[in-house]
Amino acid sequence: MKIKRFFAPDMREALRLVKEELGADAVILSNNRVGDGVEVVAAKDYDEQAIQVAADKKEALFDARLDEELKKDRVSIDWNEAPKQAYREDYTPVKRKPAQRREQVKPQLDKKAPATKKAEWFEDPAIKAVKHEIDMMRHEFRTTLNELSWADRTQQNPVRIDVIRRLLDTGFSKRLSVKLAETVVAETELETAWVNCLKLASDSLPIMDNKILDEGGLIALVGPTGVGKTTTIAKIAARFRMRHGPESLALITTDNFRIGAHEQLSNFARILGVPMRVASTQDDFQDALSDFVDKRLVLIDTAGMSQRDIRMTEQFKLLRDEKFEIDNYLVISATTEPRAMREVMNTFADAQPKGCILSKLDETDCPGSALSAIIEQQIPMSFVTDGQRVPEDLHYPSADELMAKFIDPASSTSDEDDVALSVLLGGTSRHANV
Repeated sequence: MKIKRFFAPDMREALRLVKEELGADAVILSNNRVGDGVEVVAAKDYDEQAIQVAADKKEALFDARLDEELKKDRVSIDWNEAPKQAYREDYTPVKRKPAQRREQVKPQLDKKAPATKKAEWFEDPAIKAVKHEIDMMRHEFRTTLNELSWADRTQQNPVRIDVIRRLLDTGFSKRLSVKLAETVVAETELETAWVNCLKLASDSLPIMDNKILDEGGLIALVGPTGVGKTTTIAKIAARFRMRHGPESLALITTDNFRIGAHEQLSNFARILGVPMRVASTQDDFQDALSDFVDKRLVLIDTAGMSQRDIRMTEQFKLLRDEKFEIDNYLVISATTEPRAMREVMNTFADAQPKGCILSKLDETDCPGSALSAIIEQQIPMSFVTDGQRVPEDLHYPSADELMAKFIDPASSTSDEDDVALSVLLGGTSRHANV
């Protein structure tokens, strides 16, 4: 990785220098105002994952060293040493007078005896072994109870258990899987129970009464790296321009971490014939919003980051503008794994999203983890995207159609499939028109 510092009279000139020197894939590490200009630190061949791994290793090494030092400190001040030292000195083979030995031992024995005894009790290896054995027995007992309970439930309602397994396999969370399967009646056929659970999930999926394309507003798209925020903005912008004309629309990007990021949005803006601004600071952002106050719709593209990136706070702070009311929409990928999806939801909760956009629906047949998270968090879905075409691959969401993806043709007869799809979709077979 190559790191270099640049100085320029303004941010635009600094970014130009960075691009010429390091290329369009360079990453901005920091930017500060100095004197009459700006200072920018940029890197080439920046590997965020490698940096994170190195940082994790460094942190682990630091923790290990800290534990070692703490152990040394505990040894040096261990209360157990008082009686042990007294014992050793009292019975040393060196000849001493009884009175002299008593005077030497007495101050050490006078130290907090109850605390010493208590420490000795808990540190005793035999006590530790017994405690560990009890913990193991408790764990085995709980495991046995759980297994017996699970076996009992399986015998009482095997269909419900099969439905839960299916839900878990498709990416639904454990909590939601159990909740959806609670409605399964023991005598129900598996495929009927499965369709009924999907219908319940469909009814639980929050869909926004979408007015963005009609009424506009100040809309910011937030989300982790690689979920398709910039392309989604282009799709929404193209749809809005078709309805209301180019004079009613403007674009802003706050992504200052990758040089090539705002070039993509700039190209879209040029094709659509709409203005576009790059906001490097809070002042730049407010100036851009003020300049576009007469626009019906202002779309804001934010930096794509890992949900563990500490710079995420800066992005959230930038979007909390006291003068302008900005609605944040969380873009999540349908391909995200369940564990990563939970991290995304927890991290971007600070952005207080008004709604969400499900992207990359064309890249998976099983968007269970994304839909599960949306249902549990109750974040209304405003759009879905299923391809790279602008603006054709932007749609209003259909809850029934999304859940129909979980109907497995191989698991039932063709007649059953027809009935299931009919019940679930109510006759619809395509995305709602945007």
